[in-house]
Parts: sequence; C-alpha cells; structure tokens
Amino acid sequence: TDVPDDLYDRVISIGNELTDFNHKLNGDPLRAKYEGGTPTSVKGRVDLITAALWSTTAAPTTTFKESYDAAASKFGELLTSLKSIDTEIKQVESELEKYGAPYTPGRFPEWHKSN
Repeated sequence: TDVPDDLYDRVISIGNELTDFNHKLNGDPLRAKYEGGTPTSVKGRVDLITAALWSTTAAPTTTFKESYDAAASKFGELLTSLKSIDTEIKQVESELEKYGAPYTPGRFPEWHKSN
C-alpha cells in the first residue's frame, strides 16, 4: 500500500495529542513521580471533592467550589479538544481507506460498515 508519509506523521501527531489529552484529564504519573508537584488534573480535582464530600453532610467549602469551577472550565476545553481529535481521526481513517490500508484495531473497512 502506497500510503503517503505525511499520513504516518498525522497518526503520530494524533497519538501525541491523545497523550496530552490524557495527561490533562487524568494527570501525568511519571511527571508527578519525578518532579513532585504537577498541575492538578480534571480527574484529580473531581476525585478530591468527591472523596471529601462522600462521607459528610456539610456544605462544600469555598475551596471545593473553586476546584469544581476550575475542573468544569478545563473539562469544556478538553471536550473541545477531544472533538477536534475525533475529527482528525476520522479524516485519517478516511485517507487510510482511500489508500486501501489494512485493517487496524477500532477501524472497520468501508465495505463492513455498509453490511
């Protein structure tokens, strides 16, 4: 299959974008391990709030409310980023199909979709 080199570059770029997305959503365990303090991930913020409020009837603190607002704001950014990545993946899949690239996990050939 004569798939253009730039398509391989796009696949690698999408992989890098997904890694970055994952770090923003879930945190970067390697960075935390070797550098200590890292930016708090969206999941980290939500986990902190959930764990603290799970066993209490007290109202959320101002810190929790601010953490929730920060997580909600970041989640909006991440959702936009994920939609963009999804569009890129679909474009690459279309190109792979055009060049007759073999099956890859999670990608079905066009002939399969119509059956």
